[in-house]
Amino acid sequence: MKQFGYIIVVVMLLLRCGLEQVEAGEKADFFESKVRPVLATHCFECHGNKDKGGLKLDSRDAALKGGESGVVIVPGEPGKSSLIKAVQHVDEDLAMPPKKKLPPRVVADLVRWIRDGAVWPEGEAVGFATGKITEKQRQHWAFQPLKVVKITEGHPVDELIQAKLNEQKLSQVELADKRTLIRRATFDLTGLPPSPEQVAEYLADENSRAWELLVERLLASPHYGERWGRHWLDLVRYADTAGDAGDYPVPEAYKYRNYVIDSFNEDKPYDRFVREQVAGDQLPATSDQERWEQTIGTGYIAISRRIGVSPHKLKHITVEDTLDNLGKTFLGLTIGCARCHDHKFDPIPTADYYALYGMFESSVYPHPGAEHSPHRHSFVYRMGKEKSDEALKPFRNKLAPWDKKERDQFALYQSFQRKVITANITRHSVWDELENIRDQRGKVAKMFPDLDIAYAIVDGEVGDSQVHKQGNPKDKGGKVRRGFLQILGGHKLPENTQGSGRLQLAHWLTEPSNPLTARVMVNRIWHYHFGRGLVSSTSDFGVRGTGATHPELLDYLAAYFIDRDWSIKEMHRLIMSSATYRLSTSEDQGSLARDPDNLLLWRANRSRLDAEELRDSLLSFSAQLDPAPGGRHPFPHRLTYFYRQHEPFQEKYASNKRSVYQMQQRIQKNPYLDMFDGPDGGLHLGERKATVTTLQALYFMNSEFIHDQAEAIAGRLPGEAQVEYLYELIYNRPAQPEELEFAKAYLDRGNGRQRWAGFIRSMLSSNEFLYVD
Repeated sequence: MKQFGYIIVVVMLLLRCGLEQVEAGEKADFFESKVRPVLATHCFECHGNKDKGGLKLDSRDAALKGGESGVVIVPGEPGKSSLIKAVQHVDEDLAMPPKKKLPPRVVADLVRWIRDGAVWPEGEAVGFATGKITEKQRQHWAFQPLKVVKITEGHPVDELIQAKLNEQKLSQVELADKRTLIRRATFDLTGLPPSPEQVAEYLADENSRAWELLVERLLASPHYGERWGRHWLDLVRYADTAGDAGDYPVPEAYKYRNYVIDSFNEDKPYDRFVREQVAGDQLPATSDQERWEQTIGTGYIAISRRIGVSPHKLKHITVEDTLDNLGKTFLGLTIGCARCHDHKFDPIPTADYYALYGMFESSVYPHPGAEHSPHRHSFVYRMGKEKSDEALKPFRNKLAPWDKKERDQFALYQSFQRKVITANITRHSVWDELENIRDQRGKVAKMFPDLDIAYAIVDGEVGDSQVHKQGNPKDKGGKVRRGFLQILGGHKLPENTQGSGRLQLAHWLTEPSNPLTARVMVNRIWHYHFGRGLVSSTSDFGVRGTGATHPELLDYLAAYFIDRDWSIKEMHRLIMSSATYRLSTSEDQGSLARDPDNLLLWRANRSRLDAEELRDSLLSFSAQLDPAPGGRHPFPHRLTYFYRQHEPFQEKYASNKRSVYQMQQRIQKNPYLDMFDGPDGGLHLGERKATVTTLQALYFMNSEFIHDQAEAIAGRLPGEAQVEYLYELIYNRPAQPEELEFAKAYLDRGNGRQRWAGFIRSMLSSNEFLYVD
């Protein structure tokens, strides 16, 4: 009993400690989101680098020290803190800010902050756009040049993994058997299950190069690009709709999706892949086809999310989304955190943020339509703007009167919300006439020729951007010369630069001397193979991210990547040829006790099939999977739709193509993808979190899709050895005697197609199918 009581005390202490840590974290977050921006914007000019009245408010120590008039902050006691009296303008002589009183909610935030102890993350000065980077920040591991890692003997991956295991006196388990390996490799590289015939062929191959040949066959499959392209589309938050309040469709978005898939299949060098997405419209090309492909690559920027009913008036939000994604995807940095003030942890000053911002503010984003501006424009035509304008001029001239008539009628409809209409009309009659006008307009719009169009980017009016104080585009500070992050070289555009700077940025991102681009990508490749990156925070290599479990291996892989012409397929070959990749998932109790999370890779990690793998596998089993690449979705004609916040785009398009080709909406979630932790098209997704929920189990029991696929599989069973066939098809292994016996007993009670379908559903619901060893 004493031991039991001791355990309870320890648990209570641990819980209390955990709660205190959570509470401290919440208070720090409150300071960063509510207090720091106020101090930076309203106080720092006089009490930052300067110390007017002897008072500085750029650090906690300085703030608590006070100034010539005494202490201004008493932690825990806002009533005794003269800072609160100053911002409340109790004494006009001490009122701060002197010209304009802060809003009540801001004052309330300052009161709460002091009442909660005036928590201020240790060592962090307020600083607003100071541009200062400390030596400590510069020494962070991720910003250091790649180290030269020497390999003495054997496979480089295995040697560097084994070195860490030896330090902890751990050893790896045995290699997996051939059945396990072909299932693992086929799902890893193609996202599809191996067929029974492919398994049998691999088992029968006694060639010493059988594994190598299997990997080569899978890398040559067109399904490889569909699988690894899907990983990339997760990162860039790909979607077929814009994300504004009406979620306007983008019929041309699929071209960027297919560009990504083709790039992976062709093993396009990753540095070129990056450059094309950032500045493909400005890169040299040897043919019109190459020039157009590179232009389509800038769809990466174009698919940035639009917001609200008038996104065309909120370009700053679109640019902010671009920068946030660019930082996470290519550099593994949370650049967006420097929008309002210097990044609170990483060496990214606000000035650096707006140095990048200027490049995209100098670019033209296509307008896909929105509630307050439904007519799309600024898309890129393959024949060029001048020729397309000439070709479309007569059609636009015919459409223009209808555009005006439609907008005038819509304005009349909206006027019912603002004033009393005295004319002999009703809101209903106005709407009926509006729909009639739209129908007539649509007939004219459909006469437009089908030119080759891309949802892509070109340069616009070029210039440097001003800092948005506290992230507010209506309160601008000084201009910042367009350039790159100081911590990665701090390049600036020459004064005579003609373009936006995206071309230069594309080259700065992919310079071999930039240590982040290669490190981040090889870490992603490792993550998708092993279920966890060498740096587990795959999109955050900054101070708040996790360090590398195997830093030497990470640098070796990054250098290998660059030396092999940035070939992603070469990285697969290197990783998959290692014994570490081919380990079994069996457990060793000693290793499990010392390294329960398998961070040192003494065994393989078991992984659950993701949403796309599950759906594609089922369609494959039932022979209903359409293997042809996907194209344009059956959206309405591009010039004929009108969506609103209360009547957004909500169509669903059924298809038996691979899941990567399904229409991806931003506002309306795909219920299936959402249930199985798939992408939503609105957020960068560096790692998918595999949840286990009751709804997932119920889906496999009751959903129409599962029932339809089970019945379709039952309908194509061979004439004999049917149970054996199912085990080879679904589990990639022979049925065991006890399994055959159970199946016989079950099917003897009724051998109809529904009975078989029920048996198949039970197999599909099992962990053996849902997980890959």
